[in-house]
Amino acid sequence: MRRESIKRLVVRAPNWIGDAVMCEPALRGLRSLFPQAELTVVAKPSVAELFSNHASVTHVVHYDNQRLHAGVAGKWVFAETLRQHRFDLAVLFQNAFEAAFLAWLAGIPRRYGYATDGRAMFLTDPVAVPDIRRPVHQVAYYWNLLKPLGLKGEPMPPALTVSPDEEQMIEERLALAGISTSDCVIGLNPGSTYGVAKRWLPDRFAEVARRLVGRLREDEGKEAAVVIIGAKGEETLGREIATQINARTAVLSGTTTIRELMAVIKRCHLLLTNDTGPMHIAVAFGVPVTAVFGPTDWRTTSPYGQESGIVREPVDCAPCLLRDCPIDHRCMTRVVVDQVYETAVRRIERTTG
Repeated sequence: MRRESIKRLVVRAPNWIGDAVMCEPALRGLRSLFPQAELTVVAKPSVAELFSNHASVTHVVHYDNQRLHAGVAGKWVFAETLRQHRFDLAVLFQNAFEAAFLAWLAGIPRRYGYATDGRAMFLTDPVAVPDIRRPVHQVAYYWNLLKPLGLKGEPMPPALTVSPDEEQMIEERLALAGISTSDCVIGLNPGSTYGVAKRWLPDRFAEVARRLVGRLREDEGKEAAVVIIGAKGEETLGREIATQINARTAVLSGTTTIRELMAVIKRCHLLLTNDTGPMHIAVAFGVPVTAVFGPTDWRTTSPYGQESGIVREPVDCAPCLLRDCPIDHRCMTRVVVDQVYETAVRRIERTTG
């Protein structure tokens, strides 16, 4: 491929927030390969917000497969939208058949991506799928996709940005809960939209937060507060945990946009979390993470560059990647409060020491 001939390229981002964050280093790598090209990111609406004002991105196009672009008619409408941009190249970080089919339907002449999901016939430049017996981190998985195009080296950690206005808006919102700009903020992300199997026990989240607040106040003389985040449907979970924490607490579960969530996470001195999208957002802002892993594969979705923040209890059935545990959820119930608290103390010392 003559890279200088590519004037307009489109990137199909992954559908999940965590995956989209993990592909961000590859997005910057792609920009380095095509520095003069217009680079458009196509993503579902929630994921698209991650890339607003991203330095490598020229345009963001929303693919709303639940409403505007649902069904066969919606696919035709979206393909026509892509066709009007006259893209020279489509790079598909999203692995599904649909991504390649839509790029083909839109008449994009070069279509580049992993040959997954039976879609090789719709790719002009299929890339062999890595050997699943040798798992690599998802950040590297997306980065390695671009190596046949000439990308070299190893990926850097993900990086995201928010504006000063977005940061100020969050400070004002936290102030309504009595949390000041000088407070050390501990973030809790106790839910998971993927499934309940990824969730550590709520009362244990509360106990770790309570201990951390006490340690910061009594041992280090620092005022601390807790901010609980989560998706829609997790509001009750957030409120139940808040009632168990003896500290100023703001429950923002289900009440933030993705941009607001990004600003909240950036404000944190530590994020205590399950293996979810917000965990990867924290990494992208350099926020120390303590992450409880159970059914998911820590080798592929760990907080990139912060592997020492993982807490897990090895069990024979993990990683199973199931949404719901069919037995006794031992991968999570065997992770005790002391393990997570001690890891969190070591991590938070990076920002409060």
